[in-house]
Amino acid sequence: MPQEAQPRQLIVEAAQELFARFGLAKTTMADIARACGKGKSSLYYYFASKEQVFTAVIDQEMSGLKNSIARAVAKADTPRKKLRAFAMARLIYLGQKADHYTAIKEEHLRHYGFIEGLIREYSHWELQFIQGILQDGLEQNHFRPLDPPKVARALFFALKGFEYPWITSISQREMKRTVDVLLEVIFQGIAR
Repeated sequence: MPQEAQPRQLIVEAAQELFARFGLAKTTMADIARACGKGKSSLYYYFASKEQVFTAVIDQEMSGLKNSIARAVAKADTPRKKLRAFAMARLIYLGQKADHYTAIKEEHLRHYGFIEGLIREYSHWELQFIQGILQDGLEQNHFRPLDPPKVARALFFALKGFEYPWITSISQREMKRTVDVLLEVIFQGIAR
């Protein structure tokens, strides 16, 4: 890791814990500086604002989510299993993060636009990933003729709809059962 990246990563890790405990609104640059053992002014060398620090935390989490999904999908051997692995890896990762970021859960609706703006690039990646699985399933004759971009968007938005229940504390077990039902409905619609 380049020397410049080390202090930056230290700041992100300290901020990650503070955002998890106190949320974006209640965390200050002074809190972050104290948590990572730096002076407040030295934080401004790396980040112009706490929103930029929060963006770096979200970027790191999205990278972790992508890696988690890619590892789970790589273990699956059919397009159907890949879609299930995708949905479950996403569900488990986001569920764990929702449990960790209790303060963010409470603020999520208040900062929805800001947070959604931060994850726009990830959302594009997710759509492309789902579309790739669907295209493979189509080419391997696992799925009946379908429009991969449209089905990918439908699945993406259906999975996105599960984010709100995390905020309202539905159990991960119940969420998994519901995702299984959703996937079964989709498979009944696209399977040969």
